[in-house]
Amino acid sequence: MDSAIKVTRETEFYQGFIHFKMSVSNETSFVITDVDLDFRFDDDLLRIDRYEPSYQIKNGNIVLGNVDAGRSKSIAVLFDPLLCSKGTDIHCQVTYKDAQGQFNSSFMEPITISVVCPILKTDSDINVGMLKEFIEKLPYRDRKVYEIHQGFDASKLAGIAREVVEKHDVRHIRTLCTKDDKEWEIWYYGKTKVQKDDIVIKIFISVECTLELFAATKSPEVLTGLLAEIGRDLKHSVEFRASGKGNIINVTIKDSIIQRSNLLDLCSIDGTCPVNVLVEDSVVQHTNLIPERDEAGEEKTKREREALKRKRREEAERALKEKEEQERLRKQREADERALKEKEELEKIKAEEARKVQAEKQTTKSPDQHFSTLLKGAFVKFFGPKDDFTEVITTAGSSAKKVSKIPDTYTNSASIKFVLIPAGEFMMGSNEFISGQPVHKVTIRGPFYLGKYPVTQKQWNSVLGSNPSKFKGDKLPVEKVFWNDVQEFIKKLNRMEGTDKYRLPSEAEWEYACRAGTTTRYSFGDDESKLAYYAWYSGYATFEEFDKNQDKIEAKTHPVGRKKPNSWGLYDMHGNVWEWCQDIYHFNYDGAPSDGSAWEDAGSSIRVSHGSSWVDFSRGCRSAVRRGVDHFSRYDYIGFRVLREI
Repeated sequence: MDSAIKVTRETEFYQGFIHFKMSVSNETSFVITDVDLDFRFDDDLLRIDRYEPSYQIKNGNIVLGNVDAGRSKSIAVLFDPLLCSKGTDIHCQVTYKDAQGQFNSSFMEPITISVVCPILKTDSDINVGMLKEFIEKLPYRDRKVYEIHQGFDASKLAGIAREVVEKHDVRHIRTLCTKDDKEWEIWYYGKTKVQKDDIVIKIFISVECTLELFAATKSPEVLTGLLAEIGRDLKHSVEFRASGKGNIINVTIKDSIIQRSNLLDLCSIDGTCPVNVLVEDSVVQHTNLIPERDEAGEEKTKREREALKRKRREEAERALKEKEEQERLRKQREADERALKEKEELEKIKAEEARKVQAEKQTTKSPDQHFSTLLKGAFVKFFGPKDDFTEVITTAGSSAKKVSKIPDTYTNSASIKFVLIPAGEFMMGSNEFISGQPVHKVTIRGPFYLGKYPVTQKQWNSVLGSNPSKFKGDKLPVEKVFWNDVQEFIKKLNRMEGTDKYRLPSEAEWEYACRAGTTTRYSFGDDESKLAYYAWYSGYATFEEFDKNQDKIEAKTHPVGRKKPNSWGLYDMHGNVWEWCQDIYHFNYDGAPSDGSAWEDAGSSIRVSHGSSWVDFSRGCRSAVRRGVDHFSRYDYIGFRVLREI
């Protein structure tokens, strides 16, 4: 590879896509210009769905532009697998102009992508209640949406979809449709043959002939393969039926359509659905299920819909108020920071003036003043400098004067314990991950308190009077809380204590506190063999090891504070549960704030989490590892800890 540039890349399965992250670093002392990326891959197997940030395309290449000396530019490409494959390579040629204007090129080391379609073998049926439970608990889910431009009605598409899905060994659980035939849902349940992992599949069809394939699974690899295989078969079947009539239609993936709710949500756990939803399950035919007119039931359904509309309207109004309140608090924080900075500058000026006056008086000290100075020196000699004690003798014969000092720990009315985190600087990020680049200096201007442990279920219940967690226990970290739930908790906690100082930490504050002055992979060093002393995690280093030993993993959270703390006294910073941060997720740190504040300048619903969890591998527990999670997600491996400003 050309020594003038350095190319790094990594991949991960990301909700049905292959998330390919790549960085080009300029290793020279001059600017390199006209940097182009020419990706080469088998377009029968892969398709570029999108890439971020939005660079210019020229002659089919992605134009990164200029890269300054010693700097880098990154891109994240989402590949959509079209077929299952044991292995296909992604190549990339990087071309650029050097300082003399000469064209140069470098080839990225190819990376092999495998998309394995899962073999399904399902031995048992489930009911609607169990289906809803699986949808809630399966951690990985995604969808592909197709727009059928002409040639079919909704019922015809439903028939084709059923033929495709039922070629696999899955169980048809329920087919739902509205009386006006405008919306259809077909639900299936299955298991993988080898690992026995649960799978939920849904086909959604609308009157506009939009076809959506949804799947939920336990692993991102299975999700990617499932969507690739069934999605391909659906597309081919629809195109084949159309061509048989001499009318070839255009089937396109349409990103703008997202099905936000299900007809299944309207049905109760025992499978009872409102009268405006027709039902077909595995034992009763759809044509036998059109009920007689039930005016009382229709009135009840109408009332329930109106109540649902009111609830959604109230939630929208509450979200708007929360956004306005957050903006007010942000402006208040900025005003407080400006006032603090002005105060510090004024104190520096006063201190300098006092020093000058004191220097002028040194030649005319009184005997009492001279004695006082000697006494202070002796005190310091035997008891340490001023910062190490709280009583300071001011003048000979006078009483001692108390000097205020910020306590190292603090416990609030909700029994949340806090540790004092000092101000300072650190290098944020890691060159081992593209999402952690570029590594950059961050200055934490003032001290703050951070929760000694993740917030527990007992503490959550004492503030909000509820417990949404899957794994129950007063000392267990609260989980299955989405980002907005946490904001509600913090808002209520501030009201309880008559303050506005509680909030989520920024990801800079979180990583600074986690590192506790270290520059190593973990807060205790680089030795991965010591991780088990500090973290609850899966115990394995790779997905392959994890996959082979799933039955040995203790699949649950653990009481907080049982492992070793970092050097600043913070527990569970590695493992147990991922922890929400205030920031919106960005794919890398280009343009990130350097003052430790939260990065919220993008209009995205994806928020940052740090720390890893009981279900993750050792690599994910590193101090710099970060991930983006939709703020509406509730998982049994995501919690949080609270920051209190001083």
